[in-house]
Amino acid sequence: MSRIMSLVVIFATIVACFQPISAEADNRVYKMCVPHKFYQHCLDIVKEPSQGGLLMECLPARDRMDCLEKVNKREADLIVVDPEDMYVAYHMNNQDFQVISEIRTQLEKDAEFRYEGVILIKKSSPVKDLESLRGLKSCHTGFGRNVGYKIPITKLKKHGVLKVSLDPELSPTERELKALSQFFSKSCLVGTYSPHGDVDQILKKKYANLCALCEKPQQCNYPDKYSGYEGAIRCLAEGQGDVAFTKTIFIKKYFGLAPQTTAQANPEDFEYLCEDGSRRPITGPACSWAQRPWQGYMTNSDAAREKAQLERLQKRVDSFYKRGQEAQDKAGAANLLIKPDLVLHEKEESIMPKEYLERAGYKDVIERDGSMTQKIRMCVTDEVALKKCNTMKQAAYSRDIRPEFQCELHSKEDSIKKIHANEADAVVLPGEDYKHATDNSLKPLVYEAYDDEDLYVAVVDDSISQDLIKKAPIKYDINDKRAAYAARLLNNHRGKEICNKDDGKDGPIEIMKARDALNAPNKKLICLNLQKKDLKDYKECNCDATLPNAVFTRANIGPQDLNNMQHAFISLSESFGHNGRIEDVFEMFDEFKPGNKNVLFSDDASKFVTELKLPNDLSEDKIGHLKCN
Repeated sequence: MSRIMSLVVIFATIVACFQPISAEADNRVYKMCVPHKFYQHCLDIVKEPSQGGLLMECLPARDRMDCLEKVNKREADLIVVDPEDMYVAYHMNNQDFQVISEIRTQLEKDAEFRYEGVILIKKSSPVKDLESLRGLKSCHTGFGRNVGYKIPITKLKKHGVLKVSLDPELSPTERELKALSQFFSKSCLVGTYSPHGDVDQILKKKYANLCALCEKPQQCNYPDKYSGYEGAIRCLAEGQGDVAFTKTIFIKKYFGLAPQTTAQANPEDFEYLCEDGSRRPITGPACSWAQRPWQGYMTNSDAAREKAQLERLQKRVDSFYKRGQEAQDKAGAANLLIKPDLVLHEKEESIMPKEYLERAGYKDVIERDGSMTQKIRMCVTDEVALKKCNTMKQAAYSRDIRPEFQCELHSKEDSIKKIHANEADAVVLPGEDYKHATDNSLKPLVYEAYDDEDLYVAVVDDSISQDLIKKAPIKYDINDKRAAYAARLLNNHRGKEICNKDDGKDGPIEIMKARDALNAPNKKLICLNLQKKDLKDYKECNCDATLPNAVFTRANIGPQDLNNMQHAFISLSESFGHNGRIEDVFEMFDEFKPGNKNVLFSDDASKFVTELKLPNDLSEDKIGHLKCN
């Protein structure tokens, strides 16, 4: 009897020991990492973390790349991600990340993948395998898109059917366009082949057969009746196409196989072409040759190590998501990938990002150019800049920006020498180094550009006299180089010593950005002709004298290499610049780490441009004369 009692006591002790741990775990507050620009949207969803059993809090970060680091370092528990972010996580530390839930559409909530890339042909077609697609007329969703461009190139190349040239004289984009142009006799592949309008037109003229099947071949861009998922099907069913690359859900809609849809063509006349050369009727299950995974939530391995941990975390995410769907600010919730027509699908077991992508064949799609392509050897001059460059490289590669970047740490002088000797390709230099760079046979590749509201202006009280405008000291931030140059330009137009020792700390004339001046009460602008104007006239009435940072390369670079690198940098700023398409993924022009300002690029910049346009009819020489020792 005493032995039984002893066992009871031991068992009770064990239970007592475990109960507080379980309770503590149940009450744990999980941290959801979000880009800082969406932080308020997250707060609006969470509100009070103690209410409603949500137990979630929002942790702001620079961007998604920063969030990945925070999750990896255990500073955060969760992040919402695209498949491309999963690819970055796989290269960052695959073993330490886990995909726990997927964000699916209500319409396709039971589908394993977000969409499946398929090949659609006519039943009467003689096609018997992928090789026999050669010489046919093809219909694509659009240039650069997954189902209609990336997946066909990836798969046809993998099967040895499509030969993509490794010619270093061609850009990565042109290599793919050339391969498609030679493989298919005619196509409809709309889109913008290059961010440079002239290059875009050159490529479309050179590979004109890629636009021949489009509704408007000369335009070869959106909108076009044969573009997009449905347009590619229409190109096959109604146009001259022989094969279409699209996705299954739109095939079901087009042929009346989905609920509440009307057939636009007879489904009995069309079939899926499978990767192995077999065929399937489109009225049955599809045979896809590659898939795009769903977006989802990812955590670190510690937060989902045990089944109970995983289920608890998934429950919190589900509560967060449902509360987000009920939020009044639908647009704000959508920035966090929360929409009324989406649902969460909880994974029975968490899965590492590499395996998640490989199940869909999507890793190959991202890496379709292989490792033999030319890289941009980017020089940086300090460790923080190297960190930012490598982060930029990861974000850019995952988002299909080519050529790939390769970051190297050198001094400024060594960088210039290596670029001159063709041992490196690019370095960012400030305006005061332009002449030194050109004297060493370098030339600008792209320049930073600023938003109009970031122009520097001189602001005064409306009541200030003309005499004081001519003589008064100027107040500006002495640590702000752009503000200092603006003050010197104004002094030059006032006929004063440009490097005036009385300027800086205080004065009735203040130098500031136009965006900061716009809401100043009872203030006026001082123009370079020393006349006063309204604050709204800052575009014409400013004293900006900024010679921006520029990316330099060697002066004797070939035209194709020049175009390749310009394409990469313009694509960077279109994606990650201020108000870029996916600035929340990586903020290129902003404070990189707390206290680390103007790392690699200027925080004030908004984009890259290929032509230098200086304000106030200034030139490099004129700005050079504003330099103080």
